[in-house]
Amino acid sequence: MLADKYFYLTIDVASFVFPFLFSFHPQIKFYKEWKFYLPSMLLTALFFIIWDECFTRMHVWGFNPKYLMGIYVGHLPVEEILFFVFIPYCLSFMFHCLPLGIKLNEQNSWLNYLNWAIAILIFLIGIISIHQWYTSFTFISTSIFLSTILLLDKKNNFPWKQFWLTYLLGLIPFFIVNGLLTSIPIVTYNNAENLGIRIITIPVEDSVYNLLLFLCNIAGVKVLRRLSCQNSFMI
Repeated sequence: MLADKYFYLTIDVASFVFPFLFSFHPQIKFYKEWKFYLPSMLLTALFFIIWDECFTRMHVWGFNPKYLMGIYVGHLPVEEILFFVFIPYCLSFMFHCLPLGIKLNEQNSWLNYLNWAIAILIFLIGIISIHQWYTSFTFISTSIFLSTILLLDKKNNFPWKQFWLTYLLGLIPFFIVNGLLTSIPIVTYNNAENLGIRIITIPVEDSVYNLLLFLCNIAGVKVLRRLSCQNSFMI
């Protein structure tokens, strides 16, 4: 059917349109934060697009042409490239809005222990699964990036409580969007390159992949904010 080829594009646009429109709400004013968020999103998107291109070439995953417009950049459909802009925008919008609706107390010291525990656990899983590209690269990369932020954040300024609450709330649209992508399916996976553990139809690796995507965006925003105030790379 003609409509089928716009399915992935429809998912992208439907995910993006409401956060974008509400960015101009007088009580939210997310558009005023674009100078920090947009550069971070674009730099992060570049990294993930390169990663995506490599894994597509390696047949770690692929795309069902039935649900694509047929426009490609390299081996990636344009809808997949838009995914790395639209989805982080939605998460960043949620991150920005969270303090407007939920009172966030001071940072809890136990969060650092939790962060280190997560970093160590996913690193070990990545090492154990070293022969599986999706699992090992995603888990080890996330562990290294998370550990780097923890080491650089000497003054404990990173908003971990806001970050994790946003991530957990973001799992609701995550399961909807990724559920559609993997159940139809629009995105297909080579199970030889992952653990084979699915949350309904979603590979468990996708949740860690999403974590790294979100973490890169917010860390980039924090660095840009700091650089706008002083010449320092400390988070």
